Amino acid sequence: MLSKPVVSIVGRPNVGKSSLFNRIIGKRIAVVDDFAGVTRDRNYYSAQWSGVPFLIVDTGGLIPNVHEAMPEAIHDQVNIAIKESDVVLFMVDAGTGPTDLDLLVAKQLRRISERVILVVNKAESSSVIFDLDSFRSLGIGTPHPISALHGKGVADLLDLVLEIISREPTEPVEEAEPDLKLTIIGRPNAGKSSLVNKLLGQNRMIVDDKPGTTRDAIDSELEYNGRRVTLIDTAGLRKRARVKQDMEYYSNLRALSSIERCDVCVLMVDVNGEIGVQDLRILKRVIEMHKGVLLCWNKWDLKEKDHRTFDQLVEETRREFMELRWVPMLSISALTGQRVNTVIERAFKIKERMGFRVPSSEFENQVFSWIRAHPHPAIPENPVRFLGARQIGAPYPLFRFFVTNPDEISPGYIRFLSNKIYEIYDFEGCPLTLEFRPIKKKYFEVHQFGGTPDGGVPEEEM
Repeated sequence: MLSKPVVSIVGRPNVGKSSLFNRIIGKRIAVVDDFAGVTRDRNYYSAQWSGVPFLIVDTGGLIPNVHEAMPEAIHDQVNIAIKESDVVLFMVDAGTGPTDLDLLVAKQLRRISERVILVVNKAESSSVIFDLDSFRSLGIGTPHPISALHGKGVADLLDLVLEIISREPTEPVEEAEPDLKLTIIGRPNAGKSSLVNKLLGQNRMIVDDKPGTTRDAIDSELEYNGRRVTLIDTAGLRKRARVKQDMEYYSNLRALSSIERCDVCVLMVDVNGEIGVQDLRILKRVIEMHKGVLLCWNKWDLKEKDHRTFDQLVEETRREFMELRWVPMLSISALTGQRVNTVIERAFKIKERMGFRVPSSEFENQVFSWIRAHPHPAIPENPVRFLGARQIGAPYPLFRFFVTNPDEISPGYIRFLSNKIYEIYDFEGCPLTLEFRPIKKKYFEVHQFGGTPDGGVPEEEM
C-alpha cells in the first residue's frame, strides 16, 4: 500500500493544535482542553482537501530542552512526527505574540524540516493583521493568520498545504480495509501502550508508569504475515466517578468509540492485580457492540509461577466470573515481548470464527436434540415450545429461535442454549447473540415441535 502525504501540526502547548486537527477532519477526534499539554501522543487521521487525500497528525506540545520525563517524551514524539511529514504546520498564538518558547521551537524546526508553514492561530480579531509581522522574527517565513475555532483562514491554509504537497509527484493511494482492526482496551496502566509498542517495534505510544498516560485513541498499522493490521491503543477506561476532568471524560468517550470501529478487542489486565468491576463493564460494552474479545493477563514475567499457574488462573477466573467462561485468555509480557505475536494470531482466529456460518438444517437438528435431552421448564399457562431455529446473516454469530411465548423463556435456559452453541461450534471469543421470536398460532397448532413438514419455519416467518 502506498502511503499518503503526511501533514503534522506542531507547536508549544495550548496554541490550538488539536482544534485545527478537529477542524480539518470535521470530527472531534483529538481531545481539546484549555489545560496545556492535553495531546501527548501523535494522533493520525485520514483527511482530504479538494479531492487530495493526506494524513493529518496532531502532536503533543513541543517543549525543547525541558528534561522532565513527560515533556522530554513529547519532544521525541514530535521529532518523529516531523521526520515522517511532507508538510509541517508550526502553530503560534496571535494573542501572545512570539514567545521565547516559540523561538526555541522555531530553531528546532528550521534544523529539521524545510517544508514548514507558520500558522498564527486565534486571529479572530481584524486588528491581528497589524501584529503579524512580529512573527517574522521566528525565521519560518510568511505568517498565515487563522482561527481554528471558527474556521477562518483554514481553507486558504489547506490550499497552501496542497501546493507544497504537489511539488513532489505522488502516485495514487490504494485504499483498502485492513485485514484486522484490533483495539487494545483496559483499565489505566494495564500495559496497553507497551503492547502496541512491542508489536510495532518502535515507541509509537508514550509509555509511563503513571496511570492515564494515553489520553486519546491512537491508530497504528503493521503488517503481520502479509496481512494488514490496524492497532488502536486507547486511554484507560475509568469509572465515571473517577472521571473528574473534561479531558478524561472525552478520552473515555474516544475509547468507547474505538471499540465500536474495531473487529476484536484485547482486554488487558494486570496479572498482579485482579479483575475488577470496571473490567467487567468494559467487557459488557464490547459484547453489546458485537465485537470479538481476547483477555490478556499482562506482566506475566513478574508473576511467581510454575507449569500449572496459568491453567489454575483461567479455571478460577471462569469459575468466579461467568461472563468470562467463553473468553479466550493469554498470559503475556508486553515489556519482554513474551507471546505478544500470539495476541494477533488469536485475534485473527476470533475474527475468522465470527464469520463462520452453520448450515440451517444442521443447526436446527442440533437445537431439537438439545431440547429433547433438556426441555424448557414447564409453564402450564404459557408453555414455551421451540418450533425452529437458524443462524441469521450478520458480522457476528446471530441465531434466531422461533418459539411460543418467547417472553417466558427463562434466563437459565438462554444460558444453556448459549453454552451449547459455544461448545459445539467453537465460537470462543465471539459475541454470541440469541433472538427469540414468536410464531403464528396456526403453525404452532399444526406443527407443535418440528415447524413445517420439512422441519423448518416458513420463509414468511423469517
